[in-house]
Amino acid sequence: MSITAHRAAMLALGGAALLGGGAASAQVDPAIAANILVECSKIADGTARLACYDNNIRNLDPRAVRAAPPRAAAPATTGGAPVAQSAPQSFGLENVERRQQRFEPRPAAEQELRAVVASSRQREPGVYLVTLQDGAEWLFAETVSQSFRPPREGQSVEIERGALGSYLMRVDNQPAVSVRRVR
Repeated sequence: MSITAHRAAMLALGGAALLGGGAASAQVDPAIAANILVECSKIADGTARLACYDNNIRNLDPRAVRAAPPRAAAPATTGGAPVAQSAPQSFGLENVERRQQRFEPRPAAEQELRAVVASSRQREPGVYLVTLQDGAEWLFAETVSQSFRPPREGQSVEIERGALGSYLMRVDNQPAVSVRRVR
């Protein structure tokens, strides 16, 4: 048995015993559960890592975990001006700030954003950094052709969620470009 497989087996058995072995009324410390899952993430073999996650989550009774109080989100401001966008200025930041909530369903209002471009500059050939009026910065994740018309100041763009946590920006009915939020 390889070290990786042995590590996965020990984590799966130890985590399952810790999380699922107690009475249903016992409370599991979320930090312990999180530590077990962090250790699972260190397993190099994908099959063993998935088995570690599955074995530990399957045995976790959600009613037994003490829920942490929700974090209050700071209100979005634009320097006193009313917000014209259909979504908050935190659109796209959830991948950075709240990784533990990325598998929760999102409301339909957060699936896309219409915003106005404050500035756009070319970082390298075919790659642009677009700053929106709310201060959010989006970087093209792929190069575009020379015929692509980059966004201009004051122009409206649409950003929508893509597959697997990606985002797509549409400028002037051109094909969507894969982007990532950098700030």
